[in-house]
Amino acid sequence: MGPYYRATAQGTGQFFDAFYQYPILMLLLFVSVVGVAVYVWKRTPKQ
Repeated sequence: MGPYYRATAQGTGQFFDAFYQYPILMLLLFVSVVGVAVYVWKRTPKQ
């Protein structure tokens, strides 16, 4: 366990631990952030 466990709550530590146990979560998070960014970028009107 890394040093980030010292300064964070247990829930936050478990949240980061889930990313280490299941790397597919990081990929899904990245894809969803890119999807939202593209959606917002396409929705903004051109000037």
